[in-house]
Amino acid sequence: MTHIILFGPPGCGKGTQARIIANKFGFIHLSTGMIFRNHIKNKTSLGTLAREFLNQGTLVPDKITTNMLNMEIKKHVQSKGIIYDGYPRTKNQIFSLEKMIDQFSLGSINIIFSFHIKKNLLINRLIKRGKISKRNDDTDMIIVKKRIEEYNKKTAFIWNDCKWKKNIVKLNASYSRKKISHFIEKKIMNLL
Repeated sequence: MTHIILFGPPGCGKGTQARIIANKFGFIHLSTGMIFRNHIKNKTSLGTLAREFLNQGTLVPDKITTNMLNMEIKKHVQSKGIIYDGYPRTKNQIFSLEKMIDQFSLGSINIIFSFHIKKNLLINRLIKRGKISKRNDDTDMIIVKKRIEEYNKKTAFIWNDCKWKKNIVKLNASYSRKKISHFIEKKIMNLL
C-alpha cells in the first residue's frame, strides 16, 4: 500500500491536492479536519471533545486524534493507498502511524509532500475559505493566527529527523493548483 503525507500549515492547499490525488489514483483521502468536523456535525462524544480544541485554534490531543485515525485506517486496509491530509501533526503521531502501518503490514510511509507558503498568503486564503465554507475556525482572525502560530510552534519541525530526509519533497504552495497537482502526480508516478 502507498502512504502519502501532505504536510503544511492550515490553508496551504493540502485538502485540495488530496482530493485531486485521491481521484486520480484511486487512493483513500484521510483528513483529520474533515473527520473531526463530521464527528462534530453528528454530535458524537469525539466531536464534542474535538470541538473545544478546534474552537480555540489548538491541536486536538494526540490520543484523541490517533484513536480516531486508527479507526479510519482499519476500514481501509485493503485499499491501494492512503493520503494523510493534516496528519501526523506531532512526533508522537508519526510513531503511532508507523506502528499502525506496521501492525497491519501495510508497508511504510512512502513520500511526504511539504507545502511552504508565506504567512500573509496563508491568512488571506483561510479567511477567504472561511467566508465560502462558513467554517468558524477560518473566519475568526484571532483563531486563524492562533492556528498558524500553533503549527509553527508544534508541527513545522516534526519531520526534521534524518530518517525522513529521503522521503520529503518540498513544494511551493503559492503556485497554481494545476501546477502543484502536476508536480505531485509526477512524483507519485515515480513511486508506483
